[in-house]
Amino acid sequence: MKRSFVIPVIDFSPHSPYNIETLLSDLEAVEGEVVCIFNSGDVFGRLADHPRIDKFCYNKLNAGVSRSWNIGINLCEGEAVHILNSDLHLGPAAVRQLEEYLFSLPKAVIVGPHGSHLDFPNLKVRRYFSKGTFSRPVRTHDVSGFFFCLHRKRFLEHKLCFDVRYSPCFMEEWDMGLQVLAAGLACYAVPVTDFEHHWGISGSHENAAVNYFGRTVYRDQVLAANRKKFLGKWFSQSFEKTEKVLAGSGKEHPLCVSAS
Repeated sequence: MKRSFVIPVIDFSPHSPYNIETLLSDLEAVEGEVVCIFNSGDVFGRLADHPRIDKFCYNKLNAGVSRSWNIGINLCEGEAVHILNSDLHLGPAAVRQLEEYLFSLPKAVIVGPHGSHLDFPNLKVRRYFSKGTFSRPVRTHDVSGFFFCLHRKRFLEHKLCFDVRYSPCFMEEWDMGLQVLAAGLACYAVPVTDFEHHWGISGSHENAAVNYFGRTVYRDQVLAANRKKFLGKWFSQSFEKTEKVLAGSGKEHPLCVSAS
């Protein structure tokens, strides 16, 4: 089976002991094409000729998370597409296990080691499944974006695509979760542990500045704006089918598999 790795990268992850160079070193032990989406000239200049990178796209300006994921997926040829944060430390077992779950769980299109049961209309997490907190696959409303694997054939056949209106970041994971539900497919959090990750802007409480397409935007303002976009897209009065999608899966969590 062919596999692909998609890695958006904008810097050398100053918040973490791991970065794109350590991740590329991790991937020397794993087969599969590596596709880098460079959103920084500095990083591109240093790594464009790296022997472990098979394909790349260089964006002169930071294109944001959704666009970077879409570009990477469109460049891939693998049946399993692993989306990796550049600050991830990855072991070979995690790659194999994600693929085993992806191709064996019912209707799976996206699997990852972290995911959530969500209260969508109130924009709240009801339960978060993270590394070491559960021991069986759990059908979830979303999968965390720092590390996940998607079934490329199902993803493309059902015309799934990360919505670039949430650029540069935030809410794209929840939006994809509802796209998956609407397509009759499933996301799963799965008990994979052979990785390490330190949260960056997603887990920060600081109103960090983000350079997006050459202009400065701020974390808190982007998050607030994208929450409004999400509610407007999925929970406006004109979008009645959203409630049908959620109601059709059960009163509690629509797709819940018991976890311990």
